Amino acid sequence: MLRYRLIFGFLMSLALAGSLYADAHWSGVSAPVAPNWLRDVFGIVALAGMPVVLVVSALVVLGTVELNRLVRSAGMSPLLLWPALVNLVLVAIPFVAGNGPEASRESLVLADMRATIVCLAAGILGVGFFVMRRRKTDGASAAIASSLLLILYLGLLGQFLVRIRMFGPPGATWLLLYFLATVKFCDIGAYFTGMALGRHKMIEWLSPKKTLEGLAGGVAASVIVAVGTPWLVERYAAEASILRGLFPVPMKAIAFGLLMALVGQFGDLVESLFKRDAKAKDSANAIPAFGGVLDILDSPLWAAPVAWWLLIS
Repeated sequence: MLRYRLIFGFLMSLALAGSLYADAHWSGVSAPVAPNWLRDVFGIVALAGMPVVLVVSALVVLGTVELNRLVRSAGMSPLLLWPALVNLVLVAIPFVAGNGPEASRESLVLADMRATIVCLAAGILGVGFFVMRRRKTDGASAAIASSLLLILYLGLLGQFLVRIRMFGPPGATWLLLYFLATVKFCDIGAYFTGMALGRHKMIEWLSPKKTLEGLAGGVAASVIVAVGTPWLVERYAAEASILRGLFPVPMKAIAFGLLMALVGQFGDLVESLFKRDAKAKDSANAIPAFGGVLDILDSPLWAAPVAWWLLIS
C-alpha cells in the first residue's frame, strides 16, 4: 500500500507540476490571443490560464460524479447532469472574466463576482425545476439539498482554484502551485508522522487512523513548505525573476502554512463524513491506493477560498 501511495503520489505530482509549468510557459509575458469566435461569443481576448482551467474542469466533473455516487449510496437521489453543467460554468467564469477586454483589475473581479452570483441563482432555480420534473414528492427535499451540495462543494469551492490563477499578480501560476504544495504536504507529513509516532486518536468515530501526532507532523510540514519556498526563491532566484516578491513574507508565510494545514485537514474530515454516511472506504477506485478524485481534492477545495483571501484579495 505504501509503495503504491509513493508511486502514484509522485506521478500525480509530476502531472500537476507539468500542467502548471505548461500554463506558465503558455501564458508567458503576453497571453495567447483568443480566436475570433471566442471574442464574439464570450468577449474573451486572451487565453491565459487555459491549461489550469482545463485540468480543474476535468477534476470538478469527475468529483461531481463521485460525490453524486456517494450521496446516492447514503439514500438520497441528487441530480447529476445539471450540477455537473453548473459546476463547469462556475469554474469557467474566472477564466472568462480574467481574459476579458483590457480593464482595471477591480472591474474584472467585479465581473467575475456578478457572473458567479447569476450562475448560482440559475443553478438553484434549475435544481428546483429538474427535481419537480420527476413528478414525485418522496425525497424531494433531500434531492434538492444534495444537488445543491454538489454545486456548492465542487463548483463554488473549485472556482477559487482558477480564481487564484486568473486574478493574482504576474506569475500567479506559481502561487497556485505554492498553495497546492503547502496543503498537500500536510497530508504527507501527517501520514508519515502518524505511522511513526501516532498514539492519540484525533476523532476516532470519524477517522480512526488520524492521530494528534500525525496532525502536528502535517502542520509542521505545511509550515516548512510555506516558509521554505519564499526563502529559497529569495536566496537562489535571479534578480530579474518574476518569482521574487511573489510569495508571502516570513510571518505571513507561517500563518499561511498553519491555516492551509488546519483548513485542509478539516476538508479531509468533511469528506470522511460523506464516506462514512455512504458506508464507503474511499470516494471511488479511480486512483490506486488513493481512492477517487474527491480523496485528492478534499483538502484543496476547502483551503482554496482561504488561500485566495491571504494571497490575492
